[in-house]
Amino acid sequence: MMFMSKHKYQDGFDNSFYVLAGEITRAIENNNDGSTQQDQVEELLEAETKFKDTILKYRQATEVYKKFLQKICVQNKNILSARPYFRETAISFSKKITPAIKAEDIEILKTFNINFQLIKFIKDSWLGPFPKRAELLYHRVDKARTVLIQNNMPLAVNRAKLFYRKTPKGHLTLIDMIGICAMGLASGVDKWCGPYSPVFRSVCIGRMVGNLIDSYSETVLHFYPSDKRVLYKAHTLRSRKGIDDVRVLTEAVKEGFKEDALDGKSIPKTKINVSELNSLMNAASTVSTDSNTDEGFNVYSFTMDPHQDIEGEYIQEEVTNQMLDLARELPLINRKILKLKGVKV
Repeated sequence: MMFMSKHKYQDGFDNSFYVLAGEITRAIENNNDGSTQQDQVEELLEAETKFKDTILKYRQATEVYKKFLQKICVQNKNILSARPYFRETAISFSKKITPAIKAEDIEILKTFNINFQLIKFIKDSWLGPFPKRAELLYHRVDKARTVLIQNNMPLAVNRAKLFYRKTPKGHLTLIDMIGICAMGLASGVDKWCGPYSPVFRSVCIGRMVGNLIDSYSETVLHFYPSDKRVLYKAHTLRSRKGIDDVRVLTEAVKEGFKEDALDGKSIPKTKINVSELNSLMNAASTVSTDSNTDEGFNVYSFTMDPHQDIEGEYIQEEVTNQMLDLARELPLINRKILKLKGVKV
């Protein structure tokens, strides 16, 4: 692995980044045994399968699975919290694992592929001495997983650096983003299903970027997923195009979602207008309310017209929308007349 020289990047890359880069480089050099990424993925999957086959030969395995069900259903009270423990697709989890958990069917649960998360739970929950062969397989799984994550850390660093440069500086540092990408990478390693293919890398990247977007958009207030998508689209366009006017940004967001719709992508059903976008951006602001200086930073601050009547514009827009909704219920001849007059109904 080759990291850029320390002097090439001075835009927020403090010494901790270069210390981390050195540690990653040394780890990769220690892991260099001539194996390919395919070899490493197949080694992890094989070790996990052998661990499960070995542990299920013991009667206590049933009791440990019961403890797992208690953790999911009683302690967490959320069946979805079981997803990180299985190396199964989302469809498999929804159609097969979820019903098995609801029915508390231990024998069916035993048939599904597990990953390091459930393997560690089994080991930690075991009463008495852990079986020697299972112990050896546990360490084999742990090592294979660690090697796979360490060898792909340059990819995590790369994605974090790209995201860090392309987004306005907010509450996350570069090191924070690298850590978030590392967690996404670990999730990708644990959730990969089926035989190895080069798509493995893309799956890991998808989880890294998803984690980055969620963490970057995280605020003190709770936002619905649709609102988060609007926020992400807004500050991405604002950063890319240098937009400081909320009116211009609103139109840019609308156009951006129109293009997404034409590309077949799903878009938020939320109506986007100046008032709503301004409220969302202000609510998502990371500016400190405790600061009495000018050092507080708000990534969503806008140049606003002091004479602009946001409330009045919002009321006018709502009235217009209601009138248009009523107009769409008029007889066909009336709608044609309105269209001839330039009214879009």
